Amino acid sequence: MSAVEEKDQLMQSISNAVVEIQRTKEADKIKSLSRHNPEKVAKILYLHALGCSQTNMIRRHSISRSTVVQVLADYADYTNSFRELGGQLAARSYINLESLEEDMIDALRLKLEGGYEPEFKDLKEISIAKANSQRQAMTARGEASQVVDVNNTYTVDDFNETLLAARKRIEKIKEKSIEAEIITQEEADGPRNPC
Repeated sequence: MSAVEEKDQLMQSISNAVVEIQRTKEADKIKSLSRHNPEKVAKILYLHALGCSQTNMIRRHSISRSTVVQVLADYADYTNSFRELGGQLAARSYINLESLEEDMIDALRLKLEGGYEPEFKDLKEISIAKANSQRQAMTARGEASQVVDVNNTYTVDDFNETLLAARKRIEKIKEKSIEAEIITQEEADGPRNPC
């Protein structure tokens, strides 16, 4: 199943649940966000299914805490099925970011070998995005108890030390390569005359 199909399936599942809750609230004549703003309810449920935390919804999506709590309480019977679908989407997103990070590392490695002077920012943003995506994928799949928040702080000195160590390793590899080439050439030329 493609990511588009997974997203469509999740959105359809959320839409069906919203319609069902709307009918229940209307029949009971209960004032509800599901009746008055179903799009907002769907957005909250979608973000929750992808593993987005309540705090993240409040800060990044400007939704009040009481609204988030009320919606999640109203749809508690549905959230497990939403999370299963959301977990698949979040996992796909994480794997795509991981692949992108590998491509960026390979490109940076080639530039390093060509004499490029990298900066810390070259990998920082994608690493942060990958860590966030992994956390969301695990949360969406219900593995939040296994998530350990590790906030390593790296300084420019740490980066420079790593860069220096990488350059030394590259130089050693080049030296070994040149030595091997010389030995191969000597073997091809035959034994030398000591005189």
